[in-house]
Amino acid sequence: MFQPNRTAAQIITRLRRDGFTVDVPAEPYRRVYQLRLSRGLYLGALDVSADKGRSLRISLTWVPNRTKREGGGASEIIDLLNCLPEHGWTK
Repeated sequence: MFQPNRTAAQIITRLRRDGFTVDVPAEPYRRVYQLRLSRGLYLGALDVSADKGRSLRISLTWVPNRTKREGGGASEIIDLLNCLPEHGWTK
């Protein structure tokens, strides 16, 4: 059963508020729930620990030029979301 901790739940709420679709799988893969993210031309994944519910890492790709940004740990994930441009990154 998917149960994110408070920080991971806040990140998921932020993603949804920012217009992302967040798909939570029914079962974890190994010890991680890999949540699929999408918003327009952004695609990505947010990994959340199945044991403690911690947000582990995020990966977002701007599809038109395949520019990818990644962050590990809650603070890097939040930093990435704080500087996420509306229309993707340039290389």
